[in-house]
Amino acid sequence: MGVSAVVCLRAGPIGRMLGVLDRPDNGRKRHNRVTPQVGGVAIIAGLLVWAGTASAAGLTPDAGIIRAIMFCGAGVALVGFADDQNGVSPLARMALLVLFILGAMTLDHDLLVPKIHSLTFARGEIPLWVYSGLIVVAAVGIVNAVNMADGQDGIAAGMLAIWSACLAYSTTGTTRQLAAVLLLLCIVFLIFNLKRKGKVFLGDCGSYGITFIVGLLVILAHARGEVPIETIMVWFFIPVVDCLRLLITRSRRGGSPFRPDCDHFHHRLADRLGKNMGLASYLALVGVSSAVSTILPQWSVICLCVLSGFYFGMSAKREPEIAGAHRSVADLRGNVISISGDRGRGAA
Repeated sequence: MGVSAVVCLRAGPIGRMLGVLDRPDNGRKRHNRVTPQVGGVAIIAGLLVWAGTASAAGLTPDAGIIRAIMFCGAGVALVGFADDQNGVSPLARMALLVLFILGAMTLDHDLLVPKIHSLTFARGEIPLWVYSGLIVVAAVGIVNAVNMADGQDGIAAGMLAIWSACLAYSTTGTTRQLAAVLLLLCIVFLIFNLKRKGKVFLGDCGSYGITFIVGLLVILAHARGEVPIETIMVWFFIPVVDCLRLLITRSRRGGSPFRPDCDHFHHRLADRLGKNMGLASYLALVGVSSAVSTILPQWSVICLCVLSGFYFGMSAKREPEIAGAHRSVADLRGNVISISGDRGRGAA
């Protein structure tokens, strides 16, 4: 927490030194001043310091997941950091994500337990290659879904904190330790992310790297039977469904599915409820459903039904409004976009 706080306190000089500053453009980036994108650096640095120290002191019984995080999690964070600096092509970013998740499975064989643990369906083994493919698709999808949701202060880091808390409650051993450390580090970042002066953004380094690490912990928890698949579906429902909706609707309008716009779920909540209430509603929706499905996994299907109703009810929008939101960013030029099309950070 000390490492994270120091980086956030010195975010301006560090951001200028590293070349990761987010500049307002009067389009999607409507924040008031140039803002350093070092939140991901702060969280990842703090986690790596803890992981390295705890591993050297023999406090972590599971060395495999520590290796996977220190090498592959940090590698994904570096990919995001490079995107924050100069931009990385979507194809290269996708390929690197796949390589790092395959590397993580090589470093920690506990991630590869080819069984789907479900409360609804009978448990059974599936071919290892099928399970590995599902892990790759899920990891890449979740990373990009959270990256796409990272368009308003507090949303991405808030979700990551919620999921870390749920993991700390559900798991044991090193997984619980890592989840608890991530929770504390996300709270430190949120304090700086939500303040008016001295604000810090998460950046792609954070949205990619931290989501990837949380994804590894979720995969490990599921492989050990600690978290059923229904609970995981509840945790990630909102960002994943919103990502899929945007990719489909953007394509239907004849544009690129990766072009940024102002039609995200948090934009629609802000339009209906106001910016602050929209943020509170977004995190409350994710937090309450995640907590219920974690403490009472048998209620996960009910949570999914409630989430579906709320999401599609609140995201309903008249077509003229949609077209207006799409046109508001149609003339943006010069931004290298992520695979999700949402490299711009800030309270867009």
